[in-house]
Amino acid sequence: MIKEFNINIPEDEIKALKQKISLTRWPDELDNENWTDGTNMKFLKNLCSYWVDGFDWKKQEDILNKIGSYKFYYGDDYIHFLHSKSNNPNAKNIIFTHGWPGSIHEFIKVIECLNKQTEQDFNIVCPSLPGFGFSSKPKKRGTNSEAIARIQNKLMLELGYTKYIAQGGDWGATVSKWMADLFPENCIGLHLNLVIAFPPEKNTMNGVTDHEKKLLNNYEKYKSSGYGYYEIQRTKPQTIGYLLNDSPVGLAAWISEKFYGWFEETENQIVISNDELLSIISLYWFTESGPSSARLYKENNGLGFSFNPVSQPTAGAIFKNDIMIPPKIWAEKIYNLVQWNEYDGGHFAAMEKPKELANDIVNFVNILGK
Repeated sequence: MIKEFNINIPEDEIKALKQKISLTRWPDELDNENWTDGTNMKFLKNLCSYWVDGFDWKKQEDILNKIGSYKFYYGDDYIHFLHSKSNNPNAKNIIFTHGWPGSIHEFIKVIECLNKQTEQDFNIVCPSLPGFGFSSKPKKRGTNSEAIARIQNKLMLELGYTKYIAQGGDWGATVSKWMADLFPENCIGLHLNLVIAFPPEKNTMNGVTDHEKKLLNNYEKYKSSGYGYYEIQRTKPQTIGYLLNDSPVGLAAWISEKFYGWFEETENQIVISNDELLSIISLYWFTESGPSSARLYKENNGLGFSFNPVSQPTAGAIFKNDIMIPPKIWAEKIYNLVQWNEYDGGHFAAMEKPKELANDIVNFVNILGK
């Protein structure tokens, strides 16, 4: 069952958020201008000051509600989703899946880009993962990427979209891969901006170009200096959950650090606006989804990936500062690659490079139609 859902956080909750921020007990900090120890305190204080005095959550609500905000009920649970529907009866159906610490806000600019271009028409579906945003929180264990893929396929069928393209990055890449694996009769194409693939057992670097070897260093850098959160959420998500649920500044610090470290390399800045960043942080805060979203890492046992090869046509949109970029020859062992393009940008491509991502999707759909 699908019901329209109007996002409307009560004013007293917005006021309470601002009060909690004002009561923050700030820590000390050593030299941390380049975020080497984590979130820079000057940045965080400025961000939280704007959160209190400048940020307009109600404007963000209006943006989401105007796109189309709904809930899909399955059993005792539900997932929230955005639905931008085309008037063209021959429009292509596409489902975008976010990861952590992302949200449906990631796709606002991509939706706009896809709706403005004239080559293809789309019915666009953007669910919030279970335990994220306005989706219900799982009441028992077992809601991993495979289980989420099954839920999202049910959503697409409930909408009448029996043939669709699955698109994703981060955890969304694992969910999309599972949708292609489990439902080949429904998922007719796979578009990924994070391509997960692993080296062969023998002759690991055969066929790998010098440029691809350089890109492999991204993962080594991530493992050595950006992996701490991953191990915490994979092993003890409840422990960090108390911080994420009770301290808005702690939540902002935990999330902001990822949007600094996983973007295109620039000097000491985040490559999205404060409004975009705070829209995501606020969604986690108002829905109290910090703990339940972190739990996905444990549910997936740190991976959540299906190693089965998929036969559906697949596109890899490679953003050169992402945390994991496998050589194309590795990806070809798992995916039926028909498109492989590289762009400037980082992990959150839909926010940082929405035009490039949207154009890559349109080109992929054109290939599918040939």
